[in-house]
Amino acid sequence: MDGLTIEKEQSTEQGGTFVLRVGGDLTIPFAGEFRGALLDAFDAAGRVVVNLEGVSAVDITGLQLLCSAHRSACAREKGFGVEGLTNSVLAEAVGLAGFRRHVGCAADVGKSCIWIGGYE
Repeated sequence: MDGLTIEKEQSTEQGGTFVLRVGGDLTIPFAGEFRGALLDAFDAAGRVVVNLEGVSAVDITGLQLLCSAHRSACAREKGFGVEGLTNSVLAEAVGLAGFRRHVGCAADVGKSCIWIGGYE
């Protein structure tokens, strides 16, 4: 277990983008820390982007938090994006957990589901 690192980068413009660069273990022992960072980011900006290129381990809890963050963004009418879904560790976990989708869930009225397409 490496632990979790979260680097935060906020644009200087009002209501701009808040980027969270996540590294290490996106797993249940670190769920509270990741959740807190997401909530802070949504409070601070109009759009949140989570970069997952540095993730070395992920479990179902990490995937569920990403899904929940997307639903929260939709409910708050904020933008949400995920970078690094082609990270091999993450792509494998998404596939094994059955998160890949052809269409979004019922809550995805804006057609912005993070699990649709983009996989090899």
